[in-house]
Amino acid sequence: MNQFIHYINDTIEQLQKEEQELIQSDRKDEANFVRIKMNICDICKTIYNVTEKRTTPNNLREEYLKQLTRLPENWKISLEKAREHGKVEKIVVEETKLEMLNQILDVFEKIM
Repeated sequence: MNQFIHYINDTIEQLQKEEQELIQSDRKDEANFVRIKMNICDICKTIYNVTEKRTTPNNLREEYLKQLTRLPENWKISLEKAREHGKVEKIVVEETKLEMLNQILDVFEKIM
């Protein structure tokens, strides 16, 4: 299995455990943010798998990075609107998504 996908799968597994612990501790708001991180991991994994099928191994890195750089465009717009309107929860959601994506990008660039 690809080292990057292995990293994503491990991260999802760790986040699932963390989410369950938070739910059991009656910390549902925090568990929701962990779920957001898992969703970002799932999105990145899906995009990787689709990109891998649609491109050659030589172009995989470049094509995947193109896809991931387009991904946060709407999140950034949503973050700015939330800041303008002082919507704290929405700000934290969008920042969480962007932080998780940046973490995944950093790992991808180191591995690939």
